[in-house]
Amino acid sequence: MKEKLIFIGLKVLYVLVAWIVALVINKVFQKLLVKNLTKKSEVHTQKLVSKLTAYSVYLVGIIVIFSIMGIRPETIITSLGLFSVAIGFAAQTSLSNVISGFFILFEKPFKIGDAIEINGYVGEVLSVDLMSITMRTFENVLVRIPNETVLKASIKNYTRFDIRRLDITVGISYGADIDKAKTVIERFLDSNPHVLKEPSYIVMTKELADSSVNLRILAWIDRREYFTAYDSIVTGIKEALDREGIEIPFPQVVVHIDNEK
Repeated sequence: MKEKLIFIGLKVLYVLVAWIVALVINKVFQKLLVKNLTKKSEVHTQKLVSKLTAYSVYLVGIIVIFSIMGIRPETIITSLGLFSVAIGFAAQTSLSNVISGFFILFEKPFKIGDAIEINGYVGEVLSVDLMSITMRTFENVLVRIPNETVLKASIKNYTRFDIRRLDITVGISYGADIDKAKTVIERFLDSNPHVLKEPSYIVMTKELADSSVNLRILAWIDRREYFTAYDSIVTGIKEALDREGIEIPFPQVVVHIDNEK
């Protein structure tokens, strides 16, 4: 009985030692990765490689612990019986997400901190993991999207480039002088500090609509000032046209009444 307790105690001690060794090895690997990847890789690349390394070390540690306990890993899988099919499907899905994660890693359509739109969600990328990405929408809602879905989806990256173009439509009345309206808008854009000089803005006649002549304004701005610039430009154009007496008409419907019986 005493020998049996000593045997069990040694087994437990070996298991603890094996797990501690796995933890130490993981810490060493993480430090080496941080040292070698910090200046060469994006943040999401570092995190993905770091997690993959940690999972690999822990998996090896668990296999060693099973061996110490006299349990063969394949015996555990075989004993699952009917659940093996379900596990197979789960593993297939997981593997697909992992492979998709590596494609995302190499393509780099976005990085942590970027504002993107995907599958109808718009927000900031918080993390890129082995299985999925997580986003925080502008409504402060956490969204998790599997990597396989991300790889297949169309993605808009709003912060990839430093500048963005505003596309604004302004309607003026049919009685207004189009050239004068363009001059007023151009003068305002020249004076607005949010509008970039290069690339230059464009003011053009867009269409003859039902109730107005629509002018199209294309102006480039710093993406970090997007909302402030948009508000400033739209408000400023309205005020500039008002000062010059150029009407921005309401939608109108002309009704003819026939008095004949």
